[in-house]
Amino acid sequence: MKLLFFGSTDFSKPIVQRIHDEFSLMGVVISKPKPKGRGLKPILPEIAEWAESVGLKVYMPEDPNGRDFVDELRALAPDLYVLSAYGHILSKEVLEMAELGGLNIHPSLLPKYRGAAPIQRAIMAGEEKTGVTIFFMDEKIDHGAVIAQRWIPIEKDDTYGSLSRRLADLGAEVIVETLHTVEAGKYHPVKQDGEVTYAPKLKKEEMHINWQNEALMVYNHIRALSPMPGARTHFRNKELIITLAQLGEKDLPPGALLIDKRKLYVGAGKGSLVLLEVKPEGKKIISALDFINGYRIQKGEVVG
Repeated sequence: MKLLFFGSTDFSKPIVQRIHDEFSLMGVVISKPKPKGRGLKPILPEIAEWAESVGLKVYMPEDPNGRDFVDELRALAPDLYVLSAYGHILSKEVLEMAELGGLNIHPSLLPKYRGAAPIQRAIMAGEEKTGVTIFFMDEKIDHGAVIAQRWIPIEKDDTYGSLSRRLADLGAEVIVETLHTVEAGKYHPVKQDGEVTYAPKLKKEEMHINWQNEALMVYNHIRALSPMPGARTHFRNKELIITLAQLGEKDLPPGALLIDKRKLYVGAGKGSLVLLEVKPEGKKIISALDFINGYRIQKGEVVG
């Protein structure tokens, strides 16, 4: 079975590595890197560096549905595509060029959280479980028939980073099992069933914390954006990113800061949080204790 993998992010890396261990890959397709840094040079993602290190060809089409890449696909004649966090929707023409079509590994329990930010949205919403869904792609976003699905709990202290790693490992496990099933011809896709919800890409304004919300909602917001891009607020007219926090037992006004027993509390609409790690504007991430000592926080100061 000739497989071509599409994926561009760190989430995809453990998945393609596991596939490479058990199947023959024709190559890895990534989104074309954008120029970065002072020299404006394209920087390859880790998945591309890994692919090159094991001798896999890396394809970087500007448009995977463009004529040039379509001609390359026609020459490759893959049996099946496997896609994970690629960043582009494949056209009907491209999908039909693989004899068996394309499988997408999506980090949610479809049809819930279709879209670009399923992990963040699930944490923000206070969901207690999530998972991965393997489905055959069609022309609609996260819409095709499901071939495999598995769930895991969302732990109370999970962040976007920790949950993403667990889902990537789960996705790697499930896709390998699924590929063996497909290779044996013993698979039975089923139409997605249940409530459809969406997980659109996060907007810049959604990064900012609303301290009028109750503490649990703020806590979920911080977890969903940690470690990147980070939940933002302001302190002394400068941006402050909160990367780690926990629920507190104090009752404080929204945004009010309180130091008690070397802990830094901040009030919410109902309840409070204890800040654990923060990133002051233009600085590195520091502990809340270092923030207390370095900034000499005064009684009555607030964030917001």
